Amino acid sequence: MIYLDYNATTPLDPEVEKSIKDALSVWGNPSSKYPAGCTAKALIAEARKRIGQCINALEEEIIFTSGGTESNNWVIHSSIDYFNSCKAVGDNNNCNIKPHVITTSVEHDSILGPLNYLKRKGDIELTIVNIDEQTRNILPSDIAVAIKSNTVLISVMMANNETGTVLPVQEIGKAIKKKEQELGCKIFFHTDAAQAIGKIAVDAKQLNVDFLTIVGHKFYGPRNGALYIKHLESEKNLYTPLLLGGGQENGWRSGTENTPMIVGLGVAAQLIHKNLEKYQQNMLDTRNYLKLKLAEAFGKGVVFNYLPEVCLPNTCNFSILGDGLEGYKILEKAKGFCCSTGSACHSDKCEPSKILLNFHINPAVAGNALRISTGRTTSKKEIDDVVAELVEIRQSLCNDCS
Repeated sequence: MIYLDYNATTPLDPEVEKSIKDALSVWGNPSSKYPAGCTAKALIAEARKRIGQCINALEEEIIFTSGGTESNNWVIHSSIDYFNSCKAVGDNNNCNIKPHVITTSVEHDSILGPLNYLKRKGDIELTIVNIDEQTRNILPSDIAVAIKSNTVLISVMMANNETGTVLPVQEIGKAIKKKEQELGCKIFFHTDAAQAIGKIAVDAKQLNVDFLTIVGHKFYGPRNGALYIKHLESEKNLYTPLLLGGGQENGWRSGTENTPMIVGLGVAAQLIHKNLEKYQQNMLDTRNYLKLKLAEAFGKGVVFNYLPEVCLPNTCNFSILGDGLEGYKILEKAKGFCCSTGSACHSDKCEPSKILLNFHINPAVAGNALRISTGRTTSKKEIDDVVAELVEIRQSLCNDCS
């Protein structure tokens, strides 16, 4: 089975797997002072350093979490707590003022889900900025225009998981800082970098973000993660701890640390720091080869739902045109490869992906979408085999329809 769904999850890199296995023998509690505990604490410190190096952050700005959903929810609730605490002491001395949050229509559900829930509860004002139809990307000016005096948080993903579109986070960060100075209030800026790390360079300082979400299983690491929090010590009063208890993670996330998984995350980050250019090149070469072979096989019968100039190097979202060629039907017949559809299927009803529709993809095209995401070891031979099978599947489905 040829695996081509690396945006969904990645296997453990062999070095990562070995590091986790080795760390399983380090059983001491990292909060303990005896040798076994000190060894575990030292391994965690080394992992924190490696992750910091990967995204150009200080060690103390990295807090370990269970993954992206936890990190994203923490950012949202911490920012809202900050606004409400300021309001309570008079900075926003009006009980009717709610915190205002800005995000985009193409975010992951771990951002849109909690924000829409808080809006329904009446706890926040929410502005969802749409993709510009001409550029098929977010315009920094649209974010800036949406900022109000009660805006406390702006969350914009670094790269979209379905189309691979890289959003202009750095430019948005600059626009936010300018608005922040004009309004004289703190506006937190967060980016979910789950899809970006391991595929493109990620520099937290250059991006002008306050928070950055890190997800291990998207870059050949374990299923845990971390949250970058800017200037942790100097601006500690700005942030609310996620979990209270024993005071682990410098008081930000209590609970005994999962040493082996943290070690594995650190090694995965170290591999990116050392080898990103090599990883990028293989992903790009095989993604571009896939596009070439699809065009050769299907001609005008294939449409590419991504813009290569602003796309992750490994992502190819495409649609094979024709009645009865919906993405889920193609995958039902696939025997030799794994990838994803661009559709959200609910029981027996399959509808075009809302994300693709929000990128202004024609509904008929979006319904036929497939997302192939290549990895570090994907080969051109695998691409040839997959395209050959897609040709056979199309013929079979067309015969079924006739």
